Amino acid sequence: MKTRHAAFSCALTERDVEVKFEAWGMPGLRRLCGIVSCTAFDPPTAVACGRRCLDRAFRRQWQPALPVHSR
Repeated sequence: MKTRHAAFSCALTERDVEVKFEAWGMPGLRRLCGIVSCTAFDPPTAVACGRRCLDRAFRRQWQPALPVHSR
């Protein structure tokens, strides 16, 4: 299992977030299957929402957000 990062405006929390997703499958065909962490929650690993951002169509309704957290 691999991870992928995305930054976008979350319509549910009405703020810009950074999410670390779990991705499964072969390279080029990976699908998002879970959420490892999200900056909308404290701590970020305590994700407590419907996880609608796993759906690419849901995330693409809004403009991408600027990064809010970096390491």
